[in-house]
Amino acid sequence: MKGLVRFFTISSAAVAFLANGAMAQTKVVVDPGKKYQVFEGWGSSLCWWAVKAGAWSEANRSKLLGAIADPDTGLGYTIFRYNIGGGDQPGHNHLDKGDGGANVPGYKPTEKDDFDWTADPYQRNIAFELAKRVKDPIFEAFSNSPPWWMTKSGCVSGSSDGSDNLKEDYFDDFADYLSEVALHFKTEWGITFRTVEPFNEPSAGWWKSNGGQEGCGFKNNQTKMIVELGKALQKKGLFPETSVSAADETNIGDALNQFNGYSSEALSYMFQVNTHSYSGGDNRAKLFNAAFAKNKRVWQSETGPLHKSGDENIALWMAGVILADLRDMKASAWVDWQLGDPAENWRTFALDHKKETFSPNARFYMHASFSRFIRPGSRIIDSDNGNTLAALTPEGALVLIVRNSGSSDIKYEFDLGEFVKIGTSAKVVRFELPGSLTTQSDIAVSGKTLSMTAKSNTITTMLIDGAEGGVCKPDSIIPYSKINNNEGWSTATEISLSKGDSISIGPHPWEGGRWVWSGPNNFTSTNREIHIGKMDGTMSGYYKAVHTNASGCEGSVTFKVIVDDPDHPFVEPDTSKQDSTGDSSSVALRDFGTCRYETFRPGEPLQLFDMQGRFLGVLQANSWQAENVASSIRQHFKQTGMFLIRQGAQLHRIQVH
Repeated sequence: MKGLVRFFTISSAAVAFLANGAMAQTKVVVDPGKKYQVFEGWGSSLCWWAVKAGAWSEANRSKLLGAIADPDTGLGYTIFRYNIGGGDQPGHNHLDKGDGGANVPGYKPTEKDDFDWTADPYQRNIAFELAKRVKDPIFEAFSNSPPWWMTKSGCVSGSSDGSDNLKEDYFDDFADYLSEVALHFKTEWGITFRTVEPFNEPSAGWWKSNGGQEGCGFKNNQTKMIVELGKALQKKGLFPETSVSAADETNIGDALNQFNGYSSEALSYMFQVNTHSYSGGDNRAKLFNAAFAKNKRVWQSETGPLHKSGDENIALWMAGVILADLRDMKASAWVDWQLGDPAENWRTFALDHKKETFSPNARFYMHASFSRFIRPGSRIIDSDNGNTLAALTPEGALVLIVRNSGSSDIKYEFDLGEFVKIGTSAKVVRFELPGSLTTQSDIAVSGKTLSMTAKSNTITTMLIDGAEGGVCKPDSIIPYSKINNNEGWSTATEISLSKGDSISIGPHPWEGGRWVWSGPNNFTSTNREIHIGKMDGTMSGYYKAVHTNASGCEGSVTFKVIVDDPDHPFVEPDTSKQDSTGDSSSVALRDFGTCRYETFRPGEPLQLFDMQGRFLGVLQANSWQAENVASSIRQHFKQTGMFLIRQGAQLHRIQVH
């Protein structure tokens, strides 16, 4: 949401584009072998516009929602963030932003009162009607502030100095409040929130009492709040269908720093990292890498043109934000702040709440050039130019989008040679100023090459049917190891050391991707770099690391580690027999049975992975016994074989027959 001052950094490719008016590189290679995030959809928060538009007549609301949700004539949005209001103290009348829509009612007006389920009827009207209109919508609930009576200042717009504002002994109360609203939405109103987000720009420091909107400092103790909310969702039977998202920081760097500090218990309740992309753009790739390593998807959950500089048209500028968020941060969803903001540069629709009318502006047509074509379930793939975006649709079409915000036309040549099959022509639509999206003549695809001209100040969207192929390309793995923390790393994969020595193994790539280790004595790890101290002969054997990159492509490296220990001489394992996974080359998986009795702690969630580290889902451990967990895996996932189970900080193998 709009706070004090934010900064936005665009990619170096985009900077070059803006500075030169045209890019020197016009050839773009599109590689379907580098498949990135599965895109979940486009969306908007419902506050504050829905608090006002929800009071329109049913007929007028229907027209507006059609322009938002229709995938052919509207925006085709499918993701909606419902704001669970805190509700301010009686007598406070300062929440006046958003034409007054910022005054979102809470569901529990005082600590002693019961929940008031008649509160916030208008935002709910919009949510209910979108739930009926949209196919497979995703709803997220988020909070800007706890109820006023849980805050230190007694005000939902913040503390006196912008510091953390939740009372120290009210973390569980706030978790109960959010989870109770989520439960009521599911059981009484038929809307299941996939995630609940307890924060909004919590580290910004600008949420102060008597402000124009709800806000709460939460720079500290985010882990504690996530855990309390996760436990509350679990207690009420909502988790894991409803999980926790965090932290909706305004700065991507803050989102990265907070995420890296979350405890394993907090992460076990989180399936999603939310960030706003107002500032900290140079951390986009870093946040994705950190989240991917821990099996979390990334959402760009709010953004807008705060602190925009220069005279670039706002619609084209925002298109640059979309490209950076999807290309560099690999966001699985892209969510606008609010569709109907009173400020012209911030809105997609101009809303007249008195007349109950609306009109689209240039941003509407710009967004439609993306959202009508890259639909939920599409897969973002690699294109090596920062002003382009490529995606494969579930129907097997290739979508290519080109942004040209410069003053000169640019000729592009798209190399589609990595496709096994590709259609012979591209259907074309073009966004142009002052605001239109029109169909253009088809462009021929000749010899797996598409040549086109991107007119100045336009966005061109091309759709090519019959796209097939693409070889998955694992990253090259460089083996690195050292003994006793000596200076310098060796690239040898056969390592000899003495009893009592320590070993460090840290293969590259240095960052990005996900690692899963296996080795002797049930050794497992999901760190890139592993350290083992006081080695003896029982630790000799093969240590294998499987690396999965952002495209889902797997590479591996195996280290043969031999400890000179006469009491426990190394014996080469018998590789002539297949292990229980049927893979005769997986030496590191041999001789491991099921987890031992009392391995799991009942009542705590279990994250399930395959042996390549791919996240499969979440189970509840209702029993200590591994055989009961194995039975649950068979029942819910219809799979057998060897799996990895993570509970808190502990990682175990489990065999499912």
